[in-house]
Amino acid sequence: MLETERLHLRPVERADLDPWAAFLADSGATRLLHFPKPHSREESNALLERTIARADGAVAMYAVRLREAGDTVGFVGYSPRVVDSTPELELGWSLLPQFHGRGYATEAALAVRRLVPGRAIALIRVENEASKNVARKVGMTLERELEFAGFRTDVFASPSP
Repeated sequence: MLETERLHLRPVERADLDPWAAFLADSGATRLLHFPKPHSREESNALLERTIARADGAVAMYAVRLREAGDTVGFVGYSPRVVDSTPELELGWSLLPQFHGRGYATEAALAVRRLVPGRAIALIRVENEASKNVARKVGMTLERELEFAGFRTDVFASPSP
């Protein structure tokens, strides 16, 4: 488990299905993702199972919970990607809309970024200014723009932390 000033982070587990499914069912929450269509609970469960299965040590997705209240605010972590035929490690963050604008994404991303040395990228749709701000605060810089999953996407990249 990781702790920050305001957050507890731990690798996702099956017990996270309720907040995971709530996030993925919310069209407002998913509208700027590369898979913006809201998911059914069954689809969310299948994605959670795949996410748990591919975890490899620190390269995992983490549930982000408030230290004081215990509420799950979202998820942050790593996903393997292939970008322009090159294997990459993406650092991503997704928060439930009611927790936006409080710095939780940046706090959580900084905590997990320290776990995996080396290059990491963030694939962010060009219209997602809030996520671009998080990427910059984590120390990433804009590398290029490309099409990813059918969307214009900015690739932010960082060197070793």
